[in-house]
Amino acid sequence: MTRTLASKIVMIAEFTLKPDMREAFLDYTTENLALSRSYPGNLAFDILVDETRPDTILFYEVWESAEAQQAYMQWRAKDGGFVTLFSFLAGAPKFTAYRSVEG
Repeated sequence: MTRTLASKIVMIAEFTLKPDMREAFLDYTTENLALSRSYPGNLAFDILVDETRPDTILFYEVWESAEAQQAYMQWRAKDGGFVTLFSFLAGAPKFTAYRSVEG
């Protein structure tokens, strides 16, 4: 059986927030959600709240390619969005990239 990896990328970004910053973080990120979803190559972008860990938020992102996702990250770094986003965090975010297996 031949298996290949899909060209699209699923990126999971995990953020641990400073105490009492959840609402401000969600306000900021939901205000900017349309920009992320409209970025070229984005197929899906959702903000997920962990119900068992209130200070943990995930971004679930699906991109047409790794190059599209990297271009988005570079754009966000240049537009200053990361500076604001990181001001809500208790530590460094964790980014994990996945590809689905096609058979």
